[in-house]
Amino acid sequence: MKKYFWSLLAFAMVAMLSVSLSSCKDDGGIDEGATIVGEWIHEDGIGEADVLTFTGSLTQGEAVYTEIDDEGYPETMTSTYTFNPQTGVLKVPGFTYFDVQVKTLTTKKLKLYGFPDDDESTTFKRR
Repeated sequence: MKKYFWSLLAFAMVAMLSVSLSSCKDDGGIDEGATIVGEWIHEDGIGEADVLTFTGSLTQGEAVYTEIDDEGYPETMTSTYTFNPQTGVLKVPGFTYFDVQVKTLTTKKLKLYGFPDDDESTTFKRR
């Protein structure tokens, strides 16, 4: 009976470890080699879109934000930006007074917390 218990316990621990390791990638993060530079779009499904364009380097440059309403009218703002890939903090003073948190940055996906909505996450796709 003891042998069965220890085998079952070992199996359960391996199963729990494999589940916890496989879920780490879904938590986001910044992929090595990924850059914020480029054009990113978030479409909300009702004809509105947010477009972010970063030019410069990974850590600083110019950002252009275009908000397109459901009638296709764009509103554009321009700002400088600084980005710290170690902490995930993106500062765009022309768009918001608060730091924006980069939750995910891959070659195809940019997930921001705090922009354009102050208390929500928004996922952009590379255009």
